[in-house]
Amino acid sequence: MNNEMLFLSLSILLDVAANIFLKKSNGFRQKLWGLAAIVSILLAFIAFSQVIKTMDLSIAYAFWGAAGLILTTFVDITFYGLRLKNSAIAGIACMITGIVLIKYVA
Repeated sequence: MNNEMLFLSLSILLDVAANIFLKKSNGFRQKLWGLAAIVSILLAFIAFSQVIKTMDLSIAYAFWGAAGLILTTFVDITFYGLRLKNSAIAGIACMITGIVLIKYVA
């Protein structure tokens, strides 16, 4: 794995962590979780800034956004009991297809 993909993966994971921490902060009522969310998203953007040094912004952002959304959805399903409608599942399948196409075609 090259540095570009390493930083992109790190950025995605930090973004997902920030989303989880934000949920746990209960609207920033739990200050430590809120602070963890802010620090995580800041670190995610720092890692993402390294990605866009060598990868096109549009490609990197599409990959980052879709992968972050998909992983956050799986966390929501696994830990918070989210139930998806068939249309939402189809949408996630489309995003996965898009990520694969971006990775192997672009």
